[in-house]
Amino acid sequence: MEKNILIINIGSSSKKYSFYRGEELLCSAHFEHDKEKFEVTYKDEEVREISKNIFNDSLSSFYNALKKGHHLEDEKLLSIIGMRIVAPGDYFTEDRIIDKIFLKNLSLAAKQDITHIEPIQNEIQRISEIFGSIKILAVSDSAFHKTIPDIVKNYALPKALIEEADICRFGYHGVSLSSIVNKLTLREWGLEKKAIICHLGSGASVTAVLEGKSIDTSMGYSPLDGLVMSSRVGNIDVGAVLQLVDKKMVKNLQEILYTKSGLLAISDLSNDMRVLIDAESEGHAGAHNAIETFAYTIRKYIGAYASALGGVDVIVFSGTIGERSYIIRDRICSGLGWLNVYIDGDKNINAKSGDYINRDGTLGVCVVHSDEDYEIMKKSYKFISNSQI
Repeated sequence: MEKNILIINIGSSSKKYSFYRGEELLCSAHFEHDKEKFEVTYKDEEVREISKNIFNDSLSSFYNALKKGHHLEDEKLLSIIGMRIVAPGDYFTEDRIIDKIFLKNLSLAAKQDITHIEPIQNEIQRISEIFGSIKILAVSDSAFHKTIPDIVKNYALPKALIEEADICRFGYHGVSLSSIVNKLTLREWGLEKKAIICHLGSGASVTAVLEGKSIDTSMGYSPLDGLVMSSRVGNIDVGAVLQLVDKKMVKNLQEILYTKSGLLAISDLSNDMRVLIDAESEGHAGAHNAIETFAYTIRKYIGAYASALGGVDVIVFSGTIGERSYIIRDRICSGLGWLNVYIDGDKNINAKSGDYINRDGTLGVCVVHSDEDYEIMKKSYKFISNSQI
């Protein structure tokens, strides 16, 4: 009998669910904020507005859709749940079945990144309420970056302190990156040797990929590091953070760095790129500065990783912003002529997943939709096949 697999993918501003029978996708849903609204998009359906309550209990809503569609009429028929896990620590660089030890380690990690981990903890609790003791495979969002060399991975801190505190560059967006690499590898001409992948969404990162393997990435110990993001500060001098702590200028520094900084702070308007683009077109100076800062930091990392790779064969845009916004892609690439990056305006505006948007004879720039749910499904299917669940 084919296995029934539920995939749960909780992001910083969205929730995705997919239901597979074997490797066939039967139903999926994407719950997200759209500016000031809550929306859901089901497979083969138009986007529709929903209430905040439905968004908050999206798992129940999706399960009801599965029952209504006669895909899964009894929770006991579910074989396994696969779930993306974003958490710092060496423990979370492996895919694991969620058990008491896992939950204990997750609670400890939540002290460092409550923004990502608290929604995951809430979802795990809701899973237990709806599906009982169903096995959950926690799929690591950092595993893809285990190939990063030590000179990049390790911070310049005393070794004993690094080992005791379990601190290094773990990197994130690994499930998305794995999907992109696999998609590009399956093409007739395969994956270019030296790739720079820009995963741009509410959380954003740039990764240097050499022959399909990560060698450097902008996110570090936590998903806070690197690019200026929707509401995350990105790179900041540790001395500046120490100053905030020493002067006791903020009550909750973690909340400031994760949820009140980034594009939101620079624009003094919104953390939503769509809102900022609209506001910039109407002359809003803060929105303009936020977008320019976002594009600049990405260009800076592209330049750095071109050096790290010893050149670059392709630049890839993915993630909600990277896939959807031709304006942001153009803004980033407009300053990369020194890398022979020149965008074709029409190709860029009309780009679909897999399309190249560069002018003929210039460096390849393409847009790729990453299918994280499919990557999680493959790992979940392999697990239950090997363990005979």
